[in-house]
Amino acid sequence: MKTIKHLFFALCIMTFLGCNSENEEDLMPDPDDPCEDNSATLSGAVSTIINNNCAVPGCHVSGTGRVNFTVAQNIIQNASTIRNYTQNGIMPPPASGRTLTAQQKQDIACWVENGAQNN
Repeated sequence: MKTIKHLFFALCIMTFLGCNSENEEDLMPDPDDPCEDNSATLSGAVSTIINNNCAVPGCHVSGTGRVNFTVAQNIIQNASTIRNYTQNGIMPPPASGRTLTAQQKQDIACWVENGAQNN
């Protein structure tokens, strides 16, 4: 009888430890994380945004003295700066007449948050 009690007790402890709140939180999406469901990629949304708003004549292209954003590696190396400048409305510059939507800014931010990979 003691063996059954010990087995039951051990099973209860294992169940309790396996179902703690940390594991449950990991399974639940974070409603405050805008990047939870955003899978923006460099080859998708991010390169389109940069090609249409940054890597344009007179801006971030070869021969301007600025970082050339027609080269993927340059975008990746400057990912944090791109995120910061777009989030703060510094880039594209207001005088350019170009603006980014909230979704475009979020796509850039999430791509950076998710590792700014060449994907």
